[in-house]
Amino acid sequence: MVGSIILLMPHRITLLLLGLLILAPSASAKFKLAAMSLPPELAAAERLPVQGRQGWKRLETLRFGEFTVRDVRRSLTKGSSLQILMYEGAKARQSYGFALADRTGDKWRGEAETNVRRRALAVGLEIELRNKSGFGARLQSTVRPEEVWVLKLEETRDRPLQGNLSTGARMVVVRGINRLAGTFFVSGETTGYVFELAGRPVAAVEVINDGAVWFSPELPEDYRGPVTAAISSLLLFEELRKTLPE
Repeated sequence: MVGSIILLMPHRITLLLLGLLILAPSASAKFKLAAMSLPPELAAAERLPVQGRQGWKRLETLRFGEFTVRDVRRSLTKGSSLQILMYEGAKARQSYGFALADRTGDKWRGEAETNVRRRALAVGLEIELRNKSGFGARLQSTVRPEEVWVLKLEETRDRPLQGNLSTGARMVVVRGINRLAGTFFVSGETTGYVFELAGRPVAAVEVINDGAVWFSPELPEDYRGPVTAAISSLLLFEELRKTLPE
């Protein structure tokens, strides 16, 4: 009997260690990276690993599949926290822009903003009084400048961000995931996001470790661009709550 250890590498400076005892013929320890729990509908889709998430923030360039996320421009993170007896309050904000390109050049430009605005009482357990935390992005096609999509996600209590990606009457549901693949454990942070069209998963992005992307063959071609741009914005997203003082 040996230990199988799942490690979550420190993107956002996080280390998750889960010890599971399993039967194995070898006496050596087995190590594997933690991964988001992927919907069964995407299990056969090609996994596109992301390169560049561990780089210096001033020179961010991400790559997955045929796509490159470049020209990333981040504002400084502005925030504060307040604690008086049992009351806790926190707020923080950051904005950033980026370009999404394929092999032929820039295809989309994005402007995103993330914020934390939260009030709670700590009385043995935490009672949330107010939560207006969220994430938004405006995504514009460089090929058809009149095509603009909006990604809007909101947080409720400790659940991952949820929302949608939309333009006019067209909409894709976006669900944050906090479960780890192959275990019954729930992570303390978001592990990824699933994109659903007409109730079926058509894409997903893993935001722990180096990151990964999946596209379903059922994703319509006219949705592929905006969904890829939204995925790019989420790969650049940083959990602001972890930057606040305890």
